[in-house]
Amino acid sequence: MNKYYIKIPYNYVRYGTLSCYVYAEDEEEAMDLAYECENRYSEDYDDSDDSGDTEYQYSDMEVELEEEDVAPPHGNNNSNNTPFSNVPDYFLAELAQL
Repeated sequence: MNKYYIKIPYNYVRYGTLSCYVYAEDEEEAMDLAYECENRYSEDYDDSDDSGDTEYQYSDMEVELEEEDVAPPHGNNNSNNTPFSNVPDYFLAELAQL
């Protein structure tokens, strides 16, 4: 599996760009996976204007091979933070027992 760096501009370039990583076998698969937020890791938003609703310009997506033959991260991606994302696992396990 390979790690790809993806850049997806907003419909209006002046509003910014979404950048993230996607794990896929090839560039075409990476582009397909980038359409869904659950496939994107380490999302970063470069916003020059807080315009509210955002639509992505997928036709101008850029894909760059970052690393080859890497294992994808386990579990959910890093962009979906929960209120408990910074709490150690052992604490959450003890909390469930209460």
